[in-house]
Amino acid sequence: MPLGQGALGLGVSYALAVGYLLLMRFMGTILSRQYPEEHKIVWDTRTISRVTILAAVSGAGAMIKIPGPATTIALDAAAGYFAAAYFGWPIGATVAAIGCFLANALGGFASWLPMLPIYLCGMALTVTVGVFVAKKTNIVLAIIAGTIVNTVTCLGPWAIMIGTPLMIALLPSQIIGSAVNATVGLTVAAALKSAQKHGKHEHDELIEPEDESLNM
Repeated sequence: MPLGQGALGLGVSYALAVGYLLLMRFMGTILSRQYPEEHKIVWDTRTISRVTILAAVSGAGAMIKIPGPATTIALDAAAGYFAAAYFGWPIGATVAAIGCFLANALGGFASWLPMLPIYLCGMALTVTVGVFVAKKTNIVLAIIAGTIVNTVTCLGPWAIMIGTPLMIALLPSQIIGSAVNATVGLTVAAALKSAQKHGKHEHDELIEPEDESLNM
């Protein structure tokens, strides 16, 4: 039975949001410990600049609207996925939350403003789960995991408050939008990392003969 949009429904939804943050922190801590070079972040000027630039990209993505089965699909989360995979989960989670805020602000969020903090927490968790699964398995499973988590965290609170019929109608657009954002963000990050490693490998091959000649 739906809990309604009053104090009880919102209270349960906010409790879920706290759970999102705790789970994000747990998975993020594992990433930071196991992959410190990629996911242990120092919040200096350089990091803040990256967040600012990627948040602006996320805001631009929020204005790109793709027609969907029930609602339009925005590319606001792609930058968050990219940031989490390329610069580390703390940056990605921050960018994803800002991107979610901008997407809702551009869409006129006055009517669902009390729900917005739950969305922000859900998006931060989503990109962290995506990069966690990508590191542990592969990018395909990461896209699937990100899509599932994004769908559950976005539609779950509304289903608790007002029931499932409306959520079922929104489900196709939500799944497609989540999958598109995860695919764009994670694949671009993977491609750039691959190009970077390939370039470094070629550079090492070029300088090795010189080093050998110097040692002779």
